[in-house]
Amino acid sequence: MIKRIIFSLTILTSIIACSEEAQKPIDPGSPPEFPHVFMGNAYVNGDPIKQGITIYAKFGESYSQEGETISGGRYVNVLVAPKSSKETQEIVTFYMKTENGEEKAKETFKLKKVPEPEIVNLALNFNSYP
Repeated sequence: MIKRIIFSLTILTSIIACSEEAQKPIDPGSPPEFPHVFMGNAYVNGDPIKQGITIYAKFGESYSQEGETISGGRYVNVLVAPKSSKETQEIVTFYMKTENGEEKAKETFKLKKVPEPEIVNLALNFNSYP
C-alpha cells in the first residue's frame, strides 16, 4: 500500500513539474489580451483544401491553437491569443501542416487590440500541399 502511495505521489509530482516548466512566463502586471478566432475557406492552387488538414498560425514568437479543415474546404477554430499588449501588434502568418511538412499561406493578418474576442473570417490560399 505504501509503495502505491509513493508511486502515485512521484507521478503527480512529475506531472506538475513538467507542466510548470513548459509554460512561458507571463508578465504578472498585465492580463492577457482578448483572442482572435480565425475561420474561413482554404484553397490549394484554387481548389478547396482536403478535409482533415491542420491549419495553424504564428505571430511573433507565439503559435495559435491548431484548427482542422472540415468538409467543403473550410477551416475552423484557429485561436490566436496574445499573451501581452506587445503581441497585439504582430503580423499573423498561417500555415498548413501535414505529415509531409508545412506550407505557408499567401495571406497575413495584422493583429490589433480588441475589446472582446473577435471572430475573423479569412480565406486562405496555399500554392500546394507539402
